[in-house]
Amino acid sequence: MAGDFNQDGIMDLVVNCTGFEVVAILLGDGLGGFTLAGHFPVDTLTKGLQAGDVNRGGHLDLVNCANWGYDETVLLGDGLGSFHVAAPPTEIDGDGEPVRMLLRDFNNDGLLDIAVNAPDDSKIVLYFGDGRGNFPGPDIEIEDVLQPYGMDAADLNGDGNLDMVVGGITRVAGACVATVMLGDGAGGFTLSTFSVDDLPASVKIGDLNNDGIPDVVVAGALPSGAGSAGNFVTTYLGNGRGVFALTQDIQLGTGNLKGDIALGDFDEDGNLDVASPKTGGGGTGHSTSILLFFGDGHGHLSTGPVLTVGQEPHTVIAVDVNHDGHLDLANSDRTDGTVTVQLGDGNGNFTVSSTTSVLSPVP
Repeated sequence: MAGDFNQDGIMDLVVNCTGFEVVAILLGDGLGGFTLAGHFPVDTLTKGLQAGDVNRGGHLDLVNCANWGYDETVLLGDGLGSFHVAAPPTEIDGDGEPVRMLLRDFNNDGLLDIAVNAPDDSKIVLYFGDGRGNFPGPDIEIEDVLQPYGMDAADLNGDGNLDMVVGGITRVAGACVATVMLGDGAGGFTLSTFSVDDLPASVKIGDLNNDGIPDVVVAGALPSGAGSAGNFVTTYLGNGRGVFALTQDIQLGTGNLKGDIALGDFDEDGNLDVASPKTGGGGTGHSTSILLFFGDGHGHLSTGPVLTVGQEPHTVIAVDVNHDGHLDLANSDRTDGTVTVQLGDGNGNFTVSSTTSVLSPVP
């Protein structure tokens, strides 16, 4: 996750340190370099992470969910790169071993709310913010969302209310779906589904064909007990009413995706592109790779460069870290305990600028 956490006008990064029960703050130098500035405690097996001003204090705050902690933790920022973590930090009881979350205004009151998945219970849980950093409830549980995992939000049908698309991870071959959740602006949702490839890990919404209507990219596959043999990136074009049609299915062979993909116009041709981490599989670099796919403006993707990063790349984000007007990439490397940053040139090429440990002692 990227944001200007110390308000110096330069992008910083924050990353979950799963297994260490902390989030790490990396402060940027504006040139593509980063320094580990601190660790802040959260609950057991930290997973989802979002940034936003939840208490309207003028500073970015953090909210994360803990897979084994079954809860969400709110960390209030001070605008200097540190976070208020009064013992204990503000915690919100959750359900179903959450792994993904969103921080958006789902009830149109101008305040940030939390939407978090509960895969074990096949539901999404909404917590409405009070604008003071609290999410007092009562929460709303949206049931019958098949084993939700990757998720994103946007106004899919043009009614001014936020909607969601959520990937479902049932391990029954051929039975996985994405659930479309059309919001009513008050926390209620109408559900429908469309079929997706097995074990979808990541769902992102963007306008792939430049018609002003949101489309969807679904990517995977999550690791399975027998090893994943069906890694993929798929595109679906929307009709503006919350209905999506499969446009392209790119099969990537063996390997898996554990985190999130990123969308952005990396070659600056006016069309959205995709960056997708890949772990495992055959071939040189496949265990340490970010795969690039360039969009044609019609919902189709063509294969681009393979970027070498650290071991077991998890999630990648697109952000301009050096203020040159070109999108850069930052990804977490789980095995190495590092974040790799690559600077983009606006033509779809990237060069590694820094690799920063999220575990080394703070100076």
